[in-house]
Amino acid sequence: MIALPLATTVMITDSSVGFEPVCKMDVTHGTLLTSNHNIGKMDIIGIDISKQWFDCYGNRRQLHKRFSNAPGGWKQFRKWIEQEVHVIMEASGPYYLGLATYLYEQCITVSVVNPLVIRRYGQMRLARVKTDPKDAELIAAYGASQSPEPWEPPSAVCQGMRQLLSLREGLLRQQSIVIGQTEAFSQTPADPLVMELLDDQRQRIKEGLARIDHRIEILAKTHYEPQFQALLTIPAIGPKTAIMLLALTDGFARFNDARKLASYVGICPRVWESGSSIKGRGSMCKLGCNQLRKLLYMCSWTAKTCNPGCAQMYQRLKKKGKPEKVIKVAIAHKLLRQAFAVGSKWEYFNGKKAIAA
Repeated sequence: MIALPLATTVMITDSSVGFEPVCKMDVTHGTLLTSNHNIGKMDIIGIDISKQWFDCYGNRRQLHKRFSNAPGGWKQFRKWIEQEVHVIMEASGPYYLGLATYLYEQCITVSVVNPLVIRRYGQMRLARVKTDPKDAELIAAYGASQSPEPWEPPSAVCQGMRQLLSLREGLLRQQSIVIGQTEAFSQTPADPLVMELLDDQRQRIKEGLARIDHRIEILAKTHYEPQFQALLTIPAIGPKTAIMLLALTDGFARFNDARKLASYVGICPRVWESGSSIKGRGSMCKLGCNQLRKLLYMCSWTAKTCNPGCAQMYQRLKKKGKPEKVIKVAIAHKLLRQAFAVGSKWEYFNGKKAIAA
């Protein structure tokens, strides 16, 4: 029989994770020592939210509860939770925003996590059951182990600009459908009412797009005038791209690092290699804002000639034999970094300071 020292401890791991320590046990006295992320009195509450209700799970109390996703349910949830809590929820479409904003206003720590992160975390734990209560429990476990950063709601102006941009994107899709139907019906004799209604729809969509563009430009110039004017000094960056950048970053207040912004937009490279056998083809990570990526890629066509830094990059990569598309993606990434440097410092591209009106 081997004698153990007085202070011997062993690590106990969760078999579903394998490597993550869950707790420590004092073998000498048979007592259980909690791990670092369980130390403290703060309760971690995971929320799985949907349109009509949201399910909660308190990590410390180990209790499930369901509330309606409405102001009345938010108040009931506020009474149910304790004072010091950390609420973790997924960014489930628009359904999380009301509750997250309410809790933020109540001075409760809230973290909003990408649903894909929670999904991958559940796969790592070999989760076999998917229900709303189990999802809330999984989110709470993720919050306890990873401690995600607190969330802050975007400003009212930023939310308004995003709504207008989203509506604009929807109108563009409708316009494409109407134009396609008009071309299809015009190939054969069409009923006069059909063509009249299609013409009316095209006109209304055109007027709506004009009103949206006018409103967005007014908001950008009113609330982000220095940043807006500074972005326009970057060769190849136009008003639409500048407005999209301001709406996405809330006037560059949401990001303190260009790399984080590039990752959020999804214009950073993705490498797929392992050992000597797996040599995947490099590609662009597309987990982000698709609209802004498209605009930056279109800007790269002009930037390769009129933007000094981008033109040098184009010539350098061209000499290395890089494909045209790869070069333009690299230029789009450089344009985003230039935009961050200019917009976050309120400086023109030539170094002159932008002054608020």
